[in-house]
Amino acid sequence: MAGNRTLTIVKPDAFGAQKAGQILAHLEAQGFVLKAARVMHMTQEQAAKFYEVHKERGFFGELVEFMTSGPCMPLVLEKTDAVADLRVAVGSTDPAEAAYFSPDPA
Repeated sequence: MAGNRTLTIVKPDAFGAQKAGQILAHLEAQGFVLKAARVMHMTQEQAAKFYEVHKERGFFGELVEFMTSGPCMPLVLEKTDAVADLRVAVGSTDPAEAAYFSPDPA
């Protein structure tokens, strides 16, 4: 499935709220296959390098601060059309706007 992998990160707030398992289960239910996962605490240098595309934007400092505020969990996911389908599954920038996401499953 070359070209059908994508990276997403369970952010520090969701990881700290013990939502990582729910998020992963949601993604697997959407057909993603977990290829790699790692719990880590990003350093300032790692976060600044990863998000350097946003360096000139006003929110860059807050983003780096947020991403280094606690542990996070990067995930490598595989699925046909992985990037496009991930944006549908979690929303492009705001998970609350995702087509399938329900933070409190009933």
